[in-house]
Amino acid sequence: MGSLLIWHRQLKEALEVFELMISDGICPNIVTCTILVHGFSNEGLIGEAFLFLDKVRQFGVVPNLCTYRVIINGLCKVNKPNDVWGIFADMIKRGYVPDTVLYSIIIDGFVKALDLQEAFRLYYKMVDEGTKPNIFTYTSLINGLCHDDKLPEAMTLLKHMIGEGLTPDRILYTSLIACYCKRSNMKAALEIFREMETEGLSADSFVYTCLIGGFSKVLAMDGARLFMEEMINKGLTPTVVTYTDLIIGYFKIGDEKKAMAMYNSMLQAGITPDAKLSCILGLGNDEDDLGDSQEEKDVP
Repeated sequence: MGSLLIWHRQLKEALEVFELMISDGICPNIVTCTILVHGFSNEGLIGEAFLFLDKVRQFGVVPNLCTYRVIINGLCKVNKPNDVWGIFADMIKRGYVPDTVLYSIIIDGFVKALDLQEAFRLYYKMVDEGTKPNIFTYTSLINGLCHDDKLPEAMTLLKHMIGEGLTPDRILYTSLIACYCKRSNMKAALEIFREMETEGLSADSFVYTCLIGGFSKVLAMDGARLFMEEMINKGLTPTVVTYTDLIIGYFKIGDEKKAMAMYNSMLQAGITPDAKLSCILGLGNDEDDLGDSQEEKDVP
């Protein structure tokens, strides 16, 4: 929220300077205008960005490739990737050729809008035109495939990407690990995790929580506990989700003592149970009152 307020204040001040510049008879150039369009886009004010571009046309200012990138990225950020085509057509008409960055921005927009079919249509279009995808392009598409639980397709695309000489980044590894954990394929998840470490990429709390949740789901609690210990030793902070997965796992194997020990550790860490965990433990207004014996709890 603080950063948004700063952006808003800076944009307001920049617009005041712009108006002062106009009143002094100084014509703006495309660089100045693109900076302001970027400011509007960052705040999700796409309508205002378009109005501003219309306004500066009277000074003979027309968008360049950088301006088009900024406005298209802004549309994708507010989940309106289908609205980019008018801008895209105008850009082509003015003689600008879409590059890898621009294609990747639009592809990522469609992936985030859960329109994987359109994302891949654009991917094949850029490849057919001779524009080489970059790591961001592939990461977006593989993220989309993982989100749709299309792991075989994701691995095929990953192999193709590596064949093109590109190396997976942390975001890509994280998506694959999360997808394998979701499928309870912990052997494959571990292989990706170790490969990630070999590449010198450190895992964050989300990755560890995925692994802990995956091991807990298949009731491999020793593995879940080891990753919890490794996570803490690396200075990463477990979340309520991390603790909940462990607690559920311990209850499922009938180890109520370890489940309650984990719950107490969570409280000592200053983490409050969420609605899911409160329901599992039968917590009312008093978190210390666990009510009936845990044998009577319906642990999913």
